[in-house]
Amino acid sequence: MRKLIRWVCLGLAVLSCQPPLFELPPRSGRTYDSGRAVPQHPAENPDGPAEQGIHLYASAVCYPDSVDWRNGEPADGQLILLRNQRELLRMPLSRQTEPDRHRIVKGQLWTDRCENGQMVVSCNGQERFRFAGEEIFNGFWVNGEQVYTLGQRPGGGICFRVNGQERFSSGSGNVLNGPDNADWETGAFSVDTGGIYYAYSLPVRVQNQVSWEYRVMKEEQNVMTIPANPDCQVYDIRVRDGIVYRVEKRGGTLCLLKGETCLLLTLLVGEVLHNCKLVPVGDRMLLKGYSYRPVFTYWYREPDCLVCSVLGQPAVRELVMDGDRYAYVQENRMGNVQGVYLDQKPVYVSAGRHTLTSTRCMQFRKGTLGVALTADTGNRHMLIHNTDTVAVRFNGYFTSVLID
Repeated sequence: MRKLIRWVCLGLAVLSCQPPLFELPPRSGRTYDSGRAVPQHPAENPDGPAEQGIHLYASAVCYPDSVDWRNGEPADGQLILLRNQRELLRMPLSRQTEPDRHRIVKGQLWTDRCENGQMVVSCNGQERFRFAGEEIFNGFWVNGEQVYTLGQRPGGGICFRVNGQERFSSGSGNVLNGPDNADWETGAFSVDTGGIYYAYSLPVRVQNQVSWEYRVMKEEQNVMTIPANPDCQVYDIRVRDGIVYRVEKRGGTLCLLKGETCLLLTLLVGEVLHNCKLVPVGDRMLLKGYSYRPVFTYWYREPDCLVCSVLGQPAVRELVMDGDRYAYVQENRMGNVQGVYLDQKPVYVSAGRHTLTSTRCMQFRKGTLGVALTADTGNRHMLIHNTDTVAVRFNGYFTSVLID
């Protein structure tokens, strides 16, 4: 199921919903019904004054009821933006547009598309800028009127831009990290008070074999070069408070480097680590990943200790932390969600009726948990807001959430 949805996200275009789609239920357990004629709460103006407080935003792709999107049936459609289950915005989505080219940034829906050899970037359906060429945005950040993008070009090459204007490019570079890393809202960018950072790799031939050189950039300035080393594998590079962090496997040893300080990771006997990434939690930079042997475990850790861990029985699809609290989603062998847990307590048990289509559909920050689950069959989807659950009926799937 998950593979099919990812194939649809990457290769398909989408939908056209029958308005109106959503209405706000007064209490959890109620259901949105796309068949109603008039919504109880009209769509709000996304450019108008925002409500005070912390909000749960969600984006979704929606098809006409007649479209069998799970089996790859192409159709035009719409993107939907919700805030606290209220519909803020809906906009057309052509079947020629890849439906994963959108993101929620500061409560607004940003989209990009390739049109007649140009990239067109829009906010809430209004074009902001365009430029020649085609890119996939691995990094995306908005600061006031400035829009920063880090594009990966088809066939290789990267480009750092501000409002579409090129500031730096590499003809053969490959961006490290991407937009699907939900732990970093800015994708491949690391943003702090010192500036905007990112890293990319370059192929280098060493001792008659291809290895990779890594360069850490502050906007268009190179701040560190990590020479190619066939005996070293780089898993992740991030910058925080101006300090370059990286995770490397040197021979059989996993290392966390904080600037020039190298810290060895303490592992259990026989433990094999996978998918080790750098993640900010509060004022700490932690390692996040999973390991096998003796059992499958999903974890956050510092070099010398486990900070948080969950045994993967059944498998843990995603684990997120906020301060000292954590939440996770478990799946059965078919890849369907079996339960959502907050501090080890079940928030929602779906018994295999839903899927987490992307890790972007789960976030835990500012003391608030948000999860968007797509129905495995039928159109009864589920939004989780802390311990509150709301059923949502529409023909399509959720694509992301944002707590802001």
